[in-house]
Amino acid sequence: MFIKLTGAVIQEGLSLIFVELILLTGQFSSTFYGVCEMMKRLLTAVLSVVLFATMFSWISYVPSPQREPNVYYFGFFETFIFVIIYAGPIYFLVGLPLSTFIDKLIMKSSLKSKLAKYFAGLGLYSLFGILVGVIFLILFSQNRNLFSLEIISFGIYGFIASIFYYHLLIVVSNINRKKGFQS
Repeated sequence: MFIKLTGAVIQEGLSLIFVELILLTGQFSSTFYGVCEMMKRLLTAVLSVVLFATMFSWISYVPSPQREPNVYYFGFFETFIFVIIYAGPIYFLVGLPLSTFIDKLIMKSSLKSKLAKYFAGLGLYSLFGILVGVIFLILFSQNRNLFSLEIISFGIYGFIASIFYYHLLIVVSNINRKKGFQS
């Protein structure tokens, strides 16, 4: 309930800011395109964070009968919150600019077919996701003795997170096109 209300308030506030910008600048068509594009990416990032946190929490959850005695295990909701706290800023501060960069690279490429553009995007999003996961591990690891298993696992987390974002971006873009908002 709180998340729905907060999301509605944020969306309404952003919408008002964008409408004021459009009215002040008088450039409706180019500003509207930029607003739609940015709102699409923000919505995709929010959905991706929630999907990634749900998936990670589901995988790392240990049912009560399988738990060892006198050992604390995070519950599903606790893990979910921690993943949102750590993954959310990465999606918004690193993922959104990288997504814009990757999409501009693909648009400037000489690829013509949708299938070729899809696979180019899949490869680039995967590559950058793996790099961001490994860089995150290197920057925030307190133990400077990194094991190859840790590097591989954080690379996989980055890969999964970027693939979620890429495919949700495609879905949100297709929904926008069907509703008449060309972006």
